[in-house]
Amino acid sequence: MLTNRRLDAEEALDWGLVNRLVAPEQVEEEALAFAKKLATGPTEAYGLVKKLLLASAGNTLETQMELESRGIADASRTEDAKEGMAAFFEKRDPTYNGR
Repeated sequence: MLTNRRLDAEEALDWGLVNRLVAPEQVEEEALAFAKKLATGPTEAYGLVKKLLLASAGNTLETQMELESRGIADASRTEDAKEGMAAFFEKRDPTYNGR
């Protein structure tokens, strides 16, 4: 940010700044597929991750680790967590319901 150096797409991918690279003509299709994947995922867990990320800038490491531990414990009691574990052991895709 201080040098305003521009990264090319491959470098951004290598650094973990982007998830994947796609051809320009495939951007809309890939974005919609990714959005659908997120929408059918464990949305409570996704919300927890977002809350933890937002809080992380103002927390000490100890506080953040405590919040993450509590969040993991809370998330493990959701219906989605149970469904995810059952799907894993049954070797099938999970069907999450957002609870």
